[in-house]
Amino acid sequence: MFKQAVKGGSGISLLLLAASIQAATPNAPVISWMPTDYTLQNGSVQVPLRWDMWWGSNGNKWYLHKNDSVVYEAALTPNGQNAQSGSTSLSFTQPGSYQLQVSLCDVSGSTEHCAQSGITTITISGTGGSKPDPVEPDPVDPDPVDPDPVEPVNPAAPAKPTFAWSENSVTLNGGSVSLNLAWNMWWGNNGNLWQLKQNGTVVHSASLSSATPAAQSGSTSVSFNSTGSYNFVVSLCQQSSDALLCTDSDVKTVSVVAGSGGGDGGDGGDGSFDPWTDLDMTAWPHPLKQNNVAFNNTSGKKVGAYFVEWGIYGRAFHAADIPAQNLTHIYYGFIPVCGPNEGLRQANPEGYAALNSQCSGKPDYSVVVHDKFAALEKGYPGDVWDQPIRGIFAELYRLKQAHPHVKILPSVGGWTLSDPLYDVGTNAAARAVFIDSIIDFIRTYDFFDGIDIDWEFPGGGGANPALGSAQDGAGFATLMRELRQALDALSAETGRDYELAAAMSGGVEKLSVVDWEDAHQHMDYINLMTYDYYGAWNGVLGHQTGLYPSPNSPISGFSAHEAVQYLLNRGVPAGKIALGAAMYGRGWQNVAGATGGNPFTGTGGDGITGGWERGIMDYKQIEADFMGGPEASGVNGFTVGWDDTAKASYVWNPASNTLISIDTKRSVREKGAYILQHQLGGIFAWEIDADNGHILNAMHEGLGHTQQ
Repeated sequence: MFKQAVKGGSGISLLLLAASIQAATPNAPVISWMPTDYTLQNGSVQVPLRWDMWWGSNGNKWYLHKNDSVVYEAALTPNGQNAQSGSTSLSFTQPGSYQLQVSLCDVSGSTEHCAQSGITTITISGTGGSKPDPVEPDPVDPDPVDPDPVEPVNPAAPAKPTFAWSENSVTLNGGSVSLNLAWNMWWGNNGNLWQLKQNGTVVHSASLSSATPAAQSGSTSVSFNSTGSYNFVVSLCQQSSDALLCTDSDVKTVSVVAGSGGGDGGDGGDGSFDPWTDLDMTAWPHPLKQNNVAFNNTSGKKVGAYFVEWGIYGRAFHAADIPAQNLTHIYYGFIPVCGPNEGLRQANPEGYAALNSQCSGKPDYSVVVHDKFAALEKGYPGDVWDQPIRGIFAELYRLKQAHPHVKILPSVGGWTLSDPLYDVGTNAAARAVFIDSIIDFIRTYDFFDGIDIDWEFPGGGGANPALGSAQDGAGFATLMRELRQALDALSAETGRDYELAAAMSGGVEKLSVVDWEDAHQHMDYINLMTYDYYGAWNGVLGHQTGLYPSPNSPISGFSAHEAVQYLLNRGVPAGKIALGAAMYGRGWQNVAGATGGNPFTGTGGDGITGGWERGIMDYKQIEADFMGGPEASGVNGFTVGWDDTAKASYVWNPASNTLISIDTKRSVREKGAYILQHQLGGIFAWEIDADNGHILNAMHEGLGHTQQ
């Protein structure tokens, strides 16, 4: 494939390109997922292609190569370090195997510095047309900010939608009950309209933006006021002036049953229900599960983990599965903030709709639960129908009673939910609403022991590239100061102590934005997210959770040691700093140009598949499928590797050119030794449902804790 770093200039290998990473060279683009097999119909087929560069140095031109030949090029408008993307469509008339690659370039006079994507190979089958494929197809003009969708050659019915998970049985409470119904179409022909049918009658319809073949989704809430069985179908449709072509989902049946009482909220209408005394504790405490073993926390260091709300669905990981006996802190992810949430809307339309429903009637910058069913309504063993608090929150009350030593904090924000925090940090009125709301939230749900702020990130560089300013650093410090004042006032009211923490980037550049000299005085812990340093959002290979810098991690400031030393130099007390462990891996397919048996000398392609999200895989799956055990050397063509400079682990398959950067027991033990050496505050992990117990055990082992 294309090996020129400068078009028309001397050849330079992809290896050298990745190693040099000149300031003028853009970050590598990534070709979006696309089918690999196509069939000619009437002698031709159209193949849409899209690419993204999620963050980093921008380009001002891009090329599409087919079998080493440039078949398309287009100009781009650079926008700092923000994301770029492009799309076009190729017309094929001949069967065969075709290799596609995108080059993102910075053009300066006669010189072009380019970064290449990984290679995507597609196969065209069927009977060819009468002439060969054109070298210069008639492309769809790209829009580098919001690419225009590629329209199909012939109108076709949309792909089949599927219902997202939701309860199949609900109980009337006070004579009514609501249920959120959501659907997804993951890949294929798009529609421009969707309808929800209840027992054959359309009860909801909404328009859609078509961007074939990208995913589409939608959601709405339905209400019931009588018992019975209700059948629902989603119709995804393509509406034109003279036709309506629809594809139906499978039928979803919901049973609505009567409550067993008067629907008075479970407290007789007198407010007498007390979750600290009235919840059925028969099933608690739960034993340690999977490979978790009990440890004595002899160091007194924090050992924390994030527990996420959505984990109860696909991973089927519930509060009862949390190894609370082995934790000092549980961070509940995530509590959203009402208001501007464009980052969420773009990343998760279904989640955006659910948040808008929760925020209805509430002022901007108030906090709410995101998934009300999961947090407050789902039934667990011991719950009764008219209990005012059920769901995960009731389970966390039980967990807290069974393990009173554990601190539970709501984590506010997160990658796609940070947009309102930019206003909260810099706007006094927004901050006042937010602080009043979050204090009331933890007063109401009083199993919480403080507040964790996950603002990604002060200064910008988060999910919404339009946000971030130089004022964010001081704004973060102001937010910490005023939250501490509010927590102290709440402490005087309740007699309890409350912690204030924040999850912060593990990169020095983003840490440098914050006014640490002021901020740290008000905080108990700074949770350094010493992971996600590298990933398949581009082709630059490195240790995603390395402890020390090394030649295998080429970007300065992207290691735990560098982040810790930076904070110490800014006067942050060592005991307030916690290191992050990754209970997941980030990986690349189609690694090209690796030499000397070292995969990090190459350039990455598309993200790995087979996990919950492209480019990411749970540790427990990596251990089972690629490692062969927590201390094993590798299986199924993979070898477990170790970088003794970075103190970092990885798995590598040279046959399939697949590389995954991970934390293992070995690398986590090294982090524990580092924490003891530098007298840091402790360690935490993202996220507990991706572990099988081995990473959490290693967190204890690294801190010198003994088994009980």
